[in-house]
Amino acid sequence: MKEAPKFIFLIFLVYSCQNRPVQWNGPVLTQPRKKLTVEELVEGKAQPLIDMSFFAKPQWANNAKDPLSGTIVLQETELNFPKEKAYYPGENIFPSLQLDFIVHDGELIPRQKERISTGDSYWDVIVGTGKIWHEEEDGEWSRASFPLSLTDRWVGQARNCVATFVYKTNAVSHVCLQCSQETADIDDKQLGNISGLLPAEFEAKQFADSVQVIERHNRSRSERLPIRPLSEIDSNNEVAGYLEKMKYTNAPTSLGAVLMDNKLYLHPPKTRHGPYPYPAEMRHGLYSVTKSMAGALALMYFEERYEEEVFDELISGYVPALANHPGWQGVTFSHTLNMVTGTVGGEGPEHLFGTLIVAETAEEAINNIAALGDAPESPGEKFNYASTNLFVLSYALQKYVEEKEGGKVNYWDLVHENVLVPIGAEHFTLLHTIEKDDDQAIPILAYGALPTIDEAAKIALLFANEGNYKGQQILNKERVREAFGETEWNGYSTNNDFRGKNYQHSFWSTEINTGRCKIRATYMLGFGENYVVFLPSKVIIFRFLDEHGLDISQLIKSVENIRSSCQ
Repeated sequence: MKEAPKFIFLIFLVYSCQNRPVQWNGPVLTQPRKKLTVEELVEGKAQPLIDMSFFAKPQWANNAKDPLSGTIVLQETELNFPKEKAYYPGENIFPSLQLDFIVHDGELIPRQKERISTGDSYWDVIVGTGKIWHEEEDGEWSRASFPLSLTDRWVGQARNCVATFVYKTNAVSHVCLQCSQETADIDDKQLGNISGLLPAEFEAKQFADSVQVIERHNRSRSERLPIRPLSEIDSNNEVAGYLEKMKYTNAPTSLGAVLMDNKLYLHPPKTRHGPYPYPAEMRHGLYSVTKSMAGALALMYFEERYEEEVFDELISGYVPALANHPGWQGVTFSHTLNMVTGTVGGEGPEHLFGTLIVAETAEEAINNIAALGDAPESPGEKFNYASTNLFVLSYALQKYVEEKEGGKVNYWDLVHENVLVPIGAEHFTLLHTIEKDDDQAIPILAYGALPTIDEAAKIALLFANEGNYKGQQILNKERVREAFGETEWNGYSTNNDFRGKNYQHSFWSTEINTGRCKIRATYMLGFGENYVVFLPSKVIIFRFLDEHGLDISQLIKSVENIRSSCQ
C-alpha cells in the first residue's frame, strides 16, 4: 500500500478564496463536432478544457456501429491540474488502471462499480455507467463516454470527471478525461479543473458473468428513486436561485435536490463547463456527513440486530489501547457518537491531522488517539466535537462484532449486506483504513462517505421512516426517534455552536422561523457545508457543496414555501 503523505495539509485551516475557477462561456457541441474529433483522439492531440456536452451522447447520434466488451488498460499519465500550491506526491498523476466493460442497450456498464484501489497511486477510482454511440462524421469509429470519480485515501474528496474515446472492433483511441466539478477542500486550495489525454489499450473479450452484471445493473436502475426536475415544484425558481448562488467559486454546488413523496426533485448538477452528463452516477465527498450517514447507521443497526443496549457498551471493554486510559473510563459507544466523551480532542492539527489523517492502519490511528490526554469533564457532561471519537467507535464496533459473531467478521460487511443492499444502496462507498490485508480495513467513520444522490436519499429515507424499510425494522426505532428529537431526551447542547444548537446521535438540529411558524430542522452536516436536512413536513433537502455557507435558513424557508411544516 502507498504510504500516506505525512505532510498532507489539514482540511480545516484558515479560509483562502484565491483559487476561483472561472465561468465557462465557450461553444457547446454541434454537428459536425469541432473538438474531440476522431483524428484528435486517435493521434492523442492535447485538448483544452471544453464544454461537457462534448463528452455526452448528442440527441442526433445513431446507435454504435460495434459493441464494446472487453478490457481497457489506461497507462499512468501526468495530468493537467493547475494549482496554487505544490502537489501532494502523485496528485497530478492518473494511475495505471484496468477497466472491464460490458455493453447492453447502448449503455457502457463497468463490471466493477465499487471503489478501485490503485496500489501506490494517490488516487483511487470509481467508475459509473456510460454510453456508446455513433456520429456520422466518425466513419468506422464509434464513440463512448463514462463517468469517473477520483478520490484520495486520506480525507475522501470526490472529483467528478467524464472520460470519452472512440473505438472500433479491436482498437481504442486515447481517452480524454476532464474533471470540472468536485467536493473538495477549499481551505487547502483543492478546487480546480483537471484534464488529461490517457494512452489506452483494448483487449476484446466476453466475460463469463456478463449476464449477471447486466441483471444487477438493470435491477439497480429500476430500484432508483424517481427523478424529476426541481422546476416541477419550484415554480418561482426560489430554491434553484439559492442553489445557483456563486459565493467564492463558479458552480460551487455539486448537487441540490428535494426529496418529497418518495421522488427526487433534482436541480441539474452543474460543472464549471456546463451540466454534468451523468448526474445519477455523480459521487459526492461529504466529509462529516459520514458520522450520521454511516456512524449512526451502523450503531443503530447493531442495536437492532443484537437486541441489546449496544449504545451503553463501554469503549474500554473493546479497545485494548484505551482500556487503562484515565479519560476513557466510563465512556460508552453512545458518548462517542454524541461527542461527549470527556476526552481531549478536536478538529485542530494535533487532534485530527496529526492523530487520524496521517495514520494508515487502524492500530496506528487508535494508538495515536490513546496518546491524547484526558479532559476535566466526565463522560456525558460536555459537548466537544472531535472526529477521533468516531474512529474510536468504529474500532470498538469491530471488536464488539467479532465477539458476537466469532472470527474476523468485518462489521461494515454486515452493515452492507443487511442495511445497504436491502434498501438499494449497495454501491455506497466509504473511506477505510489502509491495511496490508484489505479485508481487515475498517471505516474511518468520521469522514469519507462518497454516495450518489440516490444512495444518499435512500439512507436518508431509512432514517426518516424510523429505521423501517418495507415493513422490516432495520435500525433501532427508539434510537432513530431520539436522534430526531421525538422522545423526552433532548440530546446535548452544543453551547450555541455556529453549526447547530443541539446534537443527538450525530444529528444536528436548530430552530428556524419560516415566517409562518418556528420549526425544528434536523440535519447531517459535513465540511464544505454539505447538508442533508430533515423537515417536519417529511421533506428532505440535499445540498452538496465545496465551500463555506453554513446558513441554510433561506434554503429551508424556500422549501417550506413549497410544502409547509406549519400546522
